[in-house]
Amino acid sequence: MQNLLTMTENTNTQQSKTLKKAERIIYKHVMWSMAAGVLPLHFVDSIAVMFIQNDMLKQLCHLYNYDYDENIGKSIVSSIIASSTAKGISMLFKSAKGADRVIMPIISGAFTYAMGRFFISFFEKGIGLIDIDFRTGEELFNEYFEKGKEAIKNSSIKTH
Repeated sequence: MQNLLTMTENTNTQQSKTLKKAERIIYKHVMWSMAAGVLPLHFVDSIAVMFIQNDMLKQLCHLYNYDYDENIGKSIVSSIIASSTAKGISMLFKSAKGADRVIMPIISGAFTYAMGRFFISFFEKGIGLIDIDFRTGEELFNEYFEKGKEAIKNSSIKTH
């Protein structure tokens, strides 16, 4: 992999175009995740979101020219969702009874946004899927989750 300090201006322009494409991929998958979050069958919505996020990861890997393995992708997405689910569940319990159909699309979209931003933050630095240290990235993921929640609530997700 090329050292980020030695990139040429032309490469930076290409990197910027790639980032814009990545943001469009994230935006599209956030919208799909929010739609899946409206599904009235509990756990069906979560499974749908997981597949949507796995597809997003696959597209981001291809965009950044990283190998993508379906089993590894599913494993990574599942583990991120599992470690972050407590945050989503606590949000649901704080909401009024029956409001989960309003909150769930926000949570689904925010998780998808956070996951997409999380991965491109590493891909943009030249760090591939297998080399990401997920233990140290939890704080970064949580930061993106909060930003995703606010962006969705304010309808201000970037749409380059």
